[in-house]
Amino acid sequence: MRIAVFSDIHSNHTALEACFRTAEARGADLWVFLGDYVSDCANPRATMELLYRARREHDCVFIKGNREEYILGHHKNGSDWQYGMSTGSLLYTYRNLTAEDLAFLDALPNVRVINPNGKSEICLCHGSPEKTRETLHPFSYNVERWLLKIEQPLLMSGHTHRPLVARNGEKTYVNPGAVGIQATETVTAKMAFLESDGRGWQPELVEVPYDVAEAVAELEQCGLPELAGVWGRAIAKQLREGKNYSLFCVERAAELAAGGPVLLEHWAQAARDFGID
Repeated sequence: MRIAVFSDIHSNHTALEACFRTAEARGADLWVFLGDYVSDCANPRATMELLYRARREHDCVFIKGNREEYILGHHKNGSDWQYGMSTGSLLYTYRNLTAEDLAFLDALPNVRVINPNGKSEICLCHGSPEKTRETLHPFSYNVERWLLKIEQPLLMSGHTHRPLVARNGEKTYVNPGAVGIQATETVTAKMAFLESDGRGWQPELVEVPYDVAEAVAELEQCGLPELAGVWGRAIAKQLREGKNYSLFCVERAAELAAGGPVLLEHWAQAARDFGID
């Protein structure tokens, strides 16, 4: 049995289509999605339509990511999101989703345990089994902690945008990396495959080339560099170069604020520091 694993699409439907072609060419029996389907890139509806197509044509499992939690929180409780700021990306995404999309995302669980081959369970989550935003970085104690804590022999999550296979005894952790926005200084889309050996699972991390220029052009044409301010421009540069400029700008702006409120001038300086036009 073969499982295809996708995570952190972030509305990059161009990259997602390329990953779908790879999964279909390799005859994956089950498609697993680990959350963060939308936000940051253009045309979130195109990504949602691809997810619905996958659901119609393949056996699929979906869970919720932190971006879905943000979108649903805004939908249910409102927020102070506004254009021209980093939250403009989320606001653009929300305003381009349908009631069907929101209902689909709302119905997703945060954690799910599956047993596709009937012999070896897999725990699925976005960040960790406790929090969608918990980061399980390479060589971090969090990875070891969760492998010790869970009952299942395999844990899979995303969120960090960094592919990883780690082991602790007979237990394994797999992060497929990000389909949509890279943080590895490479620009290929990332996904994973799991092969059943009759009992457990053997992971393979895969890089998938796609038309990066097309994704960047669509982001710019829809106005996200203006709607999301420095964040939007950082995402465009991140798509082109694979470096985690969006996070760098967040952390640099907070550093410049020195414990006070982060102002537009701090974002502007962060952008200059990282050569973001």
